Amino acid sequence: MTLDLLVFIAGVVYGYVSPGKEDKMKLLKKGLKIGVITGIVFGLLSFFMGGFLFFGATLIGFIIVIAIYTIIFIAGTIIGDFLETKLKK
Repeated sequence: MTLDLLVFIAGVVYGYVSPGKEDKMKLLKKGLKIGVITGIVFGLLSFFMGGFLFFGATLIGFIIVIAIYTIIFIAGTIIGDFLETKLKK
């Protein structure tokens, strides 16, 4: 729960501080790419420690978790962009 809030606040700050509207699709693609890479790395580590079952569970789990955090971050950037347009005029 705390990490979710920190990711959201980071998104708000990122949306507010960076000039202009953020490209949400670009952020989503970058987040999913990071999720896949992280899932593969930790999946391979778990494969060598515990076998094939742990590889699949870890790979899918990391991709889903990173995707959720990416969506939370993008929601924060939407609010940050809104605050930027309202407060920086």
